[in-house]
Amino acid sequence: MVELYGKDVLVVAQIVTNMLRMFGFILLIPAFVAAIMKDYAYLELFFLMAIIIIVVFSIIKRFLRQTECKMKHAVIALAIGWIIIPLISTIPFMINHMGFVDSFFESFSGWTGTGLTMIKEPSLIPNILNFYRGFIQWVGGFGIVVLALLFFEKPKTAQALFLAEGRFEDFYVDFSKIARVIVLIYATYTFFGVLAFLLAGVPLLDAIVHTMSTIATGGYSSNSIGIGIYGKIPMLIAMVLMYIGGTSFLTHYRVFKGNIKKLFNNPEVRFMFATTLVAGAIIAIDLFKAHKNNYYDGVFYAVSALTGTGAGTPVPISSFPSLSIFVFMLLMLCGATYGSTSGAIKIWRIMIILKSIKREIVKYFYPTGTILQIKMGTHVITDEDSLRAGAYVFLYLALLAVGSAIFVFAGYNMVSSFFLVSSAQGNVGLNIITENYFNMAPFLKLLLTFHMFLGRLEIIPFVVMLRSMVMIRR
Repeated sequence: MVELYGKDVLVVAQIVTNMLRMFGFILLIPAFVAAIMKDYAYLELFFLMAIIIIVVFSIIKRFLRQTECKMKHAVIALAIGWIIIPLISTIPFMINHMGFVDSFFESFSGWTGTGLTMIKEPSLIPNILNFYRGFIQWVGGFGIVVLALLFFEKPKTAQALFLAEGRFEDFYVDFSKIARVIVLIYATYTFFGVLAFLLAGVPLLDAIVHTMSTIATGGYSSNSIGIGIYGKIPMLIAMVLMYIGGTSFLTHYRVFKGNIKKLFNNPEVRFMFATTLVAGAIIAIDLFKAHKNNYYDGVFYAVSALTGTGAGTPVPISSFPSLSIFVFMLLMLCGATYGSTSGAIKIWRIMIILKSIKREIVKYFYPTGTILQIKMGTHVITDEDSLRAGAYVFLYLALLAVGSAIFVFAGYNMVSSFFLVSSAQGNVGLNIITENYFNMAPFLKLLLTFHMFLGRLEIIPFVVMLRSMVMIRR
């Protein structure tokens, strides 16, 4: 049994305190935007929230002694941070007369980059709230940890947090410098995304919101349909942004440094494009057999599902034939590249499992005792890596099955249940339930929120937190 001692609690508190201080500074941005929009009620709200959080946790920080951070501290702090920050973020939604459960759902869906929403018509809510929804997805896309690293000076703490969130970028030794580079890359793509949408005729606020949510592979929209409401050119721009969000920051860094070959030589990126082509072909054939001609929408949804974005078009995904919906579900399970803003199982793990299966088959054609290595590009995959990937996929699917079974028990059909829970746990945001979605039982909404949480944390930190908090000793 893993035990958590009193001194461990103090270390965790120190890390969470830094995260929350950073969150306080983040809230100054929507306060500034509210001032520009002359929405003084939300200006006061965001500014007051920011000041209270900054002051309170700055005081708490002064009483916490800087101590060495271990991996278990980082994992537990990460899990706690991903609960507290979305919890505080519910306040602006509740001010807009949303109930607590719906507000918490909306906030958590935003921070985790899921995109499932409890707002029927986003165009009817205040503009600042639409900006806020897109903004928390944008921040959640590169992660709370990346922002926190900008303020962490202790290298061991930074490294532990970085690894706890499942990141492996190593283009600098200084982790705070890695964080600065990630934010710079992310902000650069965001700027050009907004510019491209504006040139395509998308209004300014909608261009900003859709760029933030799309680059973050989040999927929130300022309307009830999605970016597809503006036509095919904005949809094409959105697909480019989805691919960008679905590609690891390490790959983007190498491209920024001029090493474009690394992009095309990346096995995950090649697998992502190949998967899109195969899925697109299957969907096209399915649509042709069903005498439907919405091929462009089919490709858009394929990219949206694979990258975990959940962006929509005027053609609802529920109107697609059964085979196409099955393909979308498989894509949502797969996810994009490791180290990107997307969720789900991730292509990296899928490829490891496929290569492990291939090795088990071909080893019978080699002499006994022959060592066959699994390679991902130039990276050699150890047996421990293969075991870890297989264990994660099994745990991921098991939790998915349990959540889907609960929805079936609640009266939803099997396909809709599995699709919705897959969307929540994969942090995607697509939904084929057209009836009894917004008025589902509060317990089911909280269950979906739980699956969003598991997907964003990649399950393991949550399990570690539970085991570590079973027993606390002095």
